[in-house]
Amino acid sequence: MNSKITNMGSIGYQLKSITILICMGLLAFWATFHSPFLYDDAHAIVENPYIKHLSDFQKSIGIENIFNRSVLLLTFAVNREIGGLDVFGYHLTNVLVHILTGVVWYFLVSELLLLEPSRYRLKRLPLICASIHLVNPLTVETVTYISSRSSGLATFFYLLAFYIFCRLVRPRKENLAWTGKLLCIAGISGFLFLGVGTKEIVVTFPLMAIVYIWLITPADERKSLKAKIGVLLLPLLIYFCYRYIEQGNIFSLKADPTSGETSRFLYFFSQIKVAVHYYLLKLFLPFNLNFEPDIRLLPDFIDGQLVCAGAILGVGAVMVFRHKSHVLQFAALWFFITLLPSSSFIPLKQIATEHRTYLPGLGFSLALGWLFLSTQSVRTLATGLLLAFLSLTFLLTVNRSLDYRSAIRLWQDTAEKSPNKALVHNNLATVYMESKMFEEAKEELAITLQLNPTQSDAYANLGHIHFQQEHWNEAIEEFNQAITLGSNKPDTYYFAGLAWNKQKAYGQAIPFLQKAVSMRSHNADYHFALGDALRQVGAFDEALREFRRTLAIKPEHPQAQNNIGVIFWNLQAYEKAEVEFKKALDIQQDLPEIHHNLAALHLKNNRYADAVPHLEQVLRLQPGNTTAQKLLDHAMSQMKKGPS
Repeated sequence: MNSKITNMGSIGYQLKSITILICMGLLAFWATFHSPFLYDDAHAIVENPYIKHLSDFQKSIGIENIFNRSVLLLTFAVNREIGGLDVFGYHLTNVLVHILTGVVWYFLVSELLLLEPSRYRLKRLPLICASIHLVNPLTVETVTYISSRSSGLATFFYLLAFYIFCRLVRPRKENLAWTGKLLCIAGISGFLFLGVGTKEIVVTFPLMAIVYIWLITPADERKSLKAKIGVLLLPLLIYFCYRYIEQGNIFSLKADPTSGETSRFLYFFSQIKVAVHYYLLKLFLPFNLNFEPDIRLLPDFIDGQLVCAGAILGVGAVMVFRHKSHVLQFAALWFFITLLPSSSFIPLKQIATEHRTYLPGLGFSLALGWLFLSTQSVRTLATGLLLAFLSLTFLLTVNRSLDYRSAIRLWQDTAEKSPNKALVHNNLATVYMESKMFEEAKEELAITLQLNPTQSDAYANLGHIHFQQEHWNEAIEEFNQAITLGSNKPDTYYFAGLAWNKQKAYGQAIPFLQKAVSMRSHNADYHFALGDALRQVGAFDEALREFRRTLAIKPEHPQAQNNIGVIFWNLQAYEKAEVEFKKALDIQQDLPEIHHNLAALHLKNNRYADAVPHLEQVLRLQPGNTTAQKLLDHAMSQMKKGPS
């Protein structure tokens, strides 16, 4: 028996297990490597100015800015530095994090076996648990939706820290040397720092550490744990104090206004219902998964499903803690304790979302693996059920991941499963708009407004559709309605301003564009549009300032450089105008307006030979430009006359 146990822990067996896990992870998510950016990826990655240049990361964000998920943003910045906005690198990173999480979980479960007196029957538990986690369909959202990397990466750091902790406190004949202890403590602290900088779900680490040392310590020795428990709670206390100093609150989120507006008690009881009727149910039966579940906040405390959930939790708790297995008890506590940051009394905008089960789901995999291996009397049946379960979840994971290959496909699937949720129909309309499917988008927006007549985003989207169709008045009307209903999106103001610009109503455009700039000052297009409107009304000083801000944000902006030249032309500073036009030409050679402006400047100064090449270039770019042809004919005729 001992030799078999040794073989299970041998390097050869571990390498085979790791190889199996890597292959499972890659095969399960192979189809997702080219899935597009989705939903929040737009502002978190694509439009995020703080991750565009890795060299500026420390200055613009700073790794120490953990409450803004600095570590997560650093990984996005590295992806962008290496591959730009090619989605492959982002997905590869997510899949690798998922696989590495499975590998670390394999080794951590090997340590958790110390909780069990009869460990031999659970010798295959590490591989089973890691496999269940890797092909769990509920992990698809975390792995494939790039912005959800926060859940996966934070879990990875959490597991690394916990594994080191288990190695630090494991029973041994001789005490660990001080250097070893210091290295372990440094490792735990470092990984927890990285975890908090990724997502704050790692704050439950001290609680799980207390659970672990309590379970691994014999009952008659637990009285001596008071000092250790105090030491483990100290980092949590320090963290809360630091969070209060930095954020002004311990249990609310600045970035999520819902956190301060929703009843904490109703949210907490809603989460009890969600934990049982959604999360646990989907972990056992991972069918009909939903990117945006239509689960509402409980209106009061009288709810049949809530009572049922409470009863299920009560019965489950009695069954688990009457059982002698510390592994099973640890698994149950892991699930519920690690779920606390997102499913307790801290209200979040979404009542339920599947990526929140990524860290708690490890506890489910541990409990389910234990259950499969504990049925010794029907071992053959249990083995068959395990293989069937893994095969089924693998296929469901692959199938679910295919929904993420297209934004339209994902939101169509979501709309079918949450037909009464206005947000879902609005988001489906948005992806239709991106594909120029305007009639389909209008249908979805009509459903959105039927479900929620005060949905400002729906009116803004109708404005965008009219803008694309060049219905300027209708666009302005819809944008104004969105603003009246409280839209705080800078794009709403920006496109409203552009719609006024299109009608040459520059004075009316300026207030909208100024508001857009004040809301998103790092957007070069906003500054350029405002500068152009100011130029048109003769506010040249203000226009110059906006064009220069445009170039400060985006130095390679030929139109801004060209318009600076136009302003100097209007001010009759022709030499300065020529310098600016040439700078614009250095940025981009194939813009006809730049060549036209230089040609006009040369003609004004009777430099016909200098004007001709630019006019010829205009005609190459715009063969039907009759004005350029007339000017070219005039320049050629003047050159033939010679100097007067």
